[in-house]
Amino acid sequence: MRIRAYRWPWLVALAALLAIVALPAATLAADFGQPVPGQRVYDRAGALTADEVARIEERAAAVEAAGSPVVVFLQARDADYDKTVADGRDLMEAWDIQSAPDARNGIVIFFNLKPGDLQHGDYAVIAGRSLVDGNLPRYELNRIADDMQPVLKGGDITGATILALDAIEHNLTFGPPPPPPPSAAREFADAVAGGPLSILNIIGIVASAVAGWFLAHRIPTRRLSNAPVEPATTPPTNLSPALAGSLVAGSISDTAIGATLLDLTARGGLAIEPVGKKKIQIRLVDESVIQPGYERMIWDALASQADPAGAIGTKQLGKVRKSWGGIRKAIRAELIARGWFASDTSAQRQPFWITGTILYTLTLIAVVLAIVAESPWVLIGFVPLGMIGTLALVLSAIIPNTTLEGDKVAAPWRGYQRYLRLAGKNPQVDIDLDTAVPYALALSAGQSFSKRLEHASAAGYLPAWMGGPAASGAYSNGFFPYWVAFNSSVAPSGGGAGATGASAGSGAAGGSF
Repeated sequence: MRIRAYRWPWLVALAALLAIVALPAATLAADFGQPVPGQRVYDRAGALTADEVARIEERAAAVEAAGSPVVVFLQARDADYDKTVADGRDLMEAWDIQSAPDARNGIVIFFNLKPGDLQHGDYAVIAGRSLVDGNLPRYELNRIADDMQPVLKGGDITGATILALDAIEHNLTFGPPPPPPPSAAREFADAVAGGPLSILNIIGIVASAVAGWFLAHRIPTRRLSNAPVEPATTPPTNLSPALAGSLVAGSISDTAIGATLLDLTARGGLAIEPVGKKKIQIRLVDESVIQPGYERMIWDALASQADPAGAIGTKQLGKVRKSWGGIRKAIRAELIARGWFASDTSAQRQPFWITGTILYTLTLIAVVLAIVAESPWVLIGFVPLGMIGTLALVLSAIIPNTTLEGDKVAAPWRGYQRYLRLAGKNPQVDIDLDTAVPYALALSAGQSFSKRLEHASAAGYLPAWMGGPAASGAYSNGFFPYWVAFNSSVAPSGGGAGATGASAGSGAAGGSF
């Protein structure tokens, strides 16, 4: 049966896919070819003379007689040291260079020589895991590779390879030489971090005790914000949403500014208008309702981006948000002026974060020394130090911005916050959404109103903070999508809507020449 013409592209694609799947198995054979029984030197680059190959073969046979099969492989390939190590391990795996299954005692000396310049390239000496754990430890591999490098740089690949094979045979026959003496850094680490009663542990324990005593005498004791409060069903006072929300949170965020925009819209100073299906713009309406201070700063920031008709589009609102930092500072300044925020909170926190930073730095130094000394005993003195450092940073974070008077003013607003979270989730609770939602946004309770507002929008309700009845024509399909857009545009941080083979474990050393 004839194959229809339009099926050919699919058959070609299938063949290509099968070729890709089969490529890994074919790649090894293409790269290395097949081993020849009794042959140990493979010069695929043509860098050696027949006499040089014979000399290397003789020394490789001596290594094999000492107990480890060995392959010396040269190829022309532009590759760095890491790729050369990977090639050598691939060769060891593909040709199963070991004396018996799971013996892992093979040796590969692998060269990637630069095409067109066979006197230079990268090399790696790779030993199976049992050798690394026995007569050819890593420090000896490193020494052999280091000894090869100057000979290779002199252009003598054969001499460097024979040097390595002779050293390997000596190690296999007589055992490795003793390890080199420890470095000055290792000796220092051993001296200060070795053993349970090390100098480092004593320092850690003493520092932990001193830091613990210091923190215990400076833990903040004024925490009226945790005191029980009675739920309030209406705003306790006429305090603005921005000030009320900042007092309860103990900090100023973008939600304070977003809540102020809703409040100004409800008071007729601004209008929030739909643009298309999912965007909004804000229009300047009545400057007379704007109060001095942070409200004036918000108005000025909007006016700086308004078009001649007084409208600020979505892109311009993104630029307006660059002014929010200065507005947050103005809100803080008003809270400080009223005596509700402390002016020296940073100074109160400074000893804690400085202490935490010092303790973390000491812990990091101890960990580095423990790694160098290979001593887990350092944990005795410095795990407690790290824990106390964490405690210091936590204490720094919980020091309240509010003063004692500020906590007293905030207490009933916490009750109103609790009521808003309950009312937002429970549609049976009767609540004035016109009044509640700006405060809910400021008090981080706006998320709980999401479903309630969506249902109210579907029922035709249009809140004062989205323009009220005067804007009913603009929101013919409901205001809720534009409420979501408002949150994402001006108050996004607020509570609006929401290997097992021969090469396994092998060691390697080498470099470039």
